[in-house]
Amino acid sequence: MQLSKCSIPLDISRGIIPVSVNIIGRRSKEIIEMALDTGATYTLISTNTLIDVGYNPIHTKKKIDISTANGIVLAPLIVIKSLRCWGREVKNIDVVCHDLPRESPVQGLLGLNFLKHIDLHLLFKKKLLEVS
Repeated sequence: MQLSKCSIPLDISRGIIPVSVNIIGRRSKEIIEMALDTGATYTLISTNTLIDVGYNPIHTKKKIDISTANGIVLAPLIVIKSLRCWGREVKNIDVVCHDLPRESPVQGLLGLNFLKHIDLHLLFKKKLLEVS
């Protein structure tokens, strides 16, 4: 089955590329706003969001070092049931559990481990984001 191409208006006035992402958890699902981050190896989601949808990051044995503004920190890496964005779904995806600064306008970062499953085109002059 071939998915159709979709075009989304691109607004970079906030200094980020915001995207709505549907997180499917063990207990529930939630739509959150994340920042598209092609520099992030993993998708990152805040602790409270992951707890709300049914995960307990404290109980995970797998942890990874991540680079933050405050240096290198050790953060839980958990597998979540599904992430959906732009009509595309990635199942059983690893996400880093880490809180962004309180003043952050988003609840997470949509990283390369999601983005590698789609073709994404940023057309800045046309102010469009195209997914195919």
